[in-house]
Amino acid sequence: MEHPSQDFNEVLAEQLRRAPYLIASMVLHAGIALIITGIMLFQSEEETAPVLTMLPAPPPPEVVDPPDPPKPPEPIKPNEVEPMLNPSEVPDDNLPVELPSDDSFSPDNSPFDSFTSGQNTLGIGGPPGGPGGRSGGGSGGGGSKTEAAVQAGLAWLRDHQSPDGYWDADEFMQNDRYPEHAASTGPGSPSNDVGLTGLALLAFLGNNHTTQSGEYRKQVSDGLNWLTSVQDKSSGLYGEEVGNSTLYNHAIATMAVGEAQYMVRSPTRARQLQKSASLILKAQNPYNAWRYSLDPNGDNDSSITGWMVFALKTADEAGAKIPNDSFRSALEFFDTMTDKGTGRTGYAMGDGGGPGGRPSRVKIYLERFPPEHSEALTAVALLCQEFLTDTTKVRRWSDHEHFELLKKQADLIAACPPVWDEEGGTCDMYYWYYATFAMNQWGGSHWKSWKKAIERAVLPNQHQGKDNLTGSWDPVGPWGDDGGRVYSTAICTLILEVYYRYAQVLGAR
Repeated sequence: MEHPSQDFNEVLAEQLRRAPYLIASMVLHAGIALIITGIMLFQSEEETAPVLTMLPAPPPPEVVDPPDPPKPPEPIKPNEVEPMLNPSEVPDDNLPVELPSDDSFSPDNSPFDSFTSGQNTLGIGGPPGGPGGRSGGGSGGGGSKTEAAVQAGLAWLRDHQSPDGYWDADEFMQNDRYPEHAASTGPGSPSNDVGLTGLALLAFLGNNHTTQSGEYRKQVSDGLNWLTSVQDKSSGLYGEEVGNSTLYNHAIATMAVGEAQYMVRSPTRARQLQKSASLILKAQNPYNAWRYSLDPNGDNDSSITGWMVFALKTADEAGAKIPNDSFRSALEFFDTMTDKGTGRTGYAMGDGGGPGGRPSRVKIYLERFPPEHSEALTAVALLCQEFLTDTTKVRRWSDHEHFELLKKQADLIAACPPVWDEEGGTCDMYYWYYATFAMNQWGGSHWKSWKKAIERAVLPNQHQGKDNLTGSWDPVGPWGDDGGRVYSTAICTLILEVYYRYAQVLGAR
């Protein structure tokens, strides 16, 4: 029997001899196991990794042409002669009541063609401006002195606007700026507040101050808001019935609203303007003209007819719908009131002097302001003829079918130039207003002479300095007591805006 310890030792010795091979085998097998494990892990990760799919690039977006820019307002298209239409027979449903509710409203589908053609013949905001773009810088020959007088006149009107927005004919001095100085003088009749407010607004608008731009946009907005507040919602009448002044007031207010609408479009103002124009149309005598009555009664005069023509023409160019015949009838009335031999246009039939008669005067002013010093109604008729000229047929005044008669009228006006002479009774701002615009349109030597005369008459007589009268003109003349200082200042300011207020009907000459 072998000894146990010997067996153990022998076995141990034998194992030690084989140890290198065993260790190598173990290392080899361990390495193989690691490799197999790695391969398996790699395959597992490869099998579980997300599959990334490359999608084709999206097609380029479709090219879309940019929208066309907004088109400017269309010019007035050439007129087609329509059958004669009695304006008193135009039913209300031919005149719009509801208009678009956005401020981009620009009427282009009037059932009545414009009486004149080829351009906006009033040229509101015309050269050197554009719609709402008068330069107000004395362009066209006015010069720095003239424009300085315009700005002083506007400043006085600004300072004397009432807090409610209107111009008070007889109590404007309550708004004097300098209490340490003497109060303003020259009150007018309170029955004319509506017309005076319209006249003052026209002075601001004529210098390119609108509801949206200009130094005096607040004054313009306040004045227009006041006119809105006093317009009868049913009839469209601005203000109350105050006798003979009613339609004068209404016409001038309509002009102001129409010009404001032309320069800055507003659907609310468009509705107001159409109502006020409709009232004028209803007041026109069939196939004739106007006088004082709101209802046609067959009575006509040249003075109020001139204001009506300009009110309707301004409304027409601002988008209101005006029948052609209203203008034709007015021109026919002027023709009946004009002496074909002299060219002078009279005031009215009967006691009004008839065809070729002198301008009207209130009896108490006949001696103080002799009508022989004025060609007011001839100027009214000439200016209306000029602004209602068909510019597709007339390129120069000598082409006009009534050229010889129009030239006689221009000659009469040229022979009666403006002179500021209170003692001699030659002041007539109403005449000077119409004649200045008429002669400016006529042009040539007539305008050159008149331009010098009107500046000599108006510029030196504006109040200077720094007091409550500064920038205003005294209300002298046959209508000074009715209009007062607001009237004289507004109308003289408008006279000096002639260089840019309206475009030339026949283009620059």
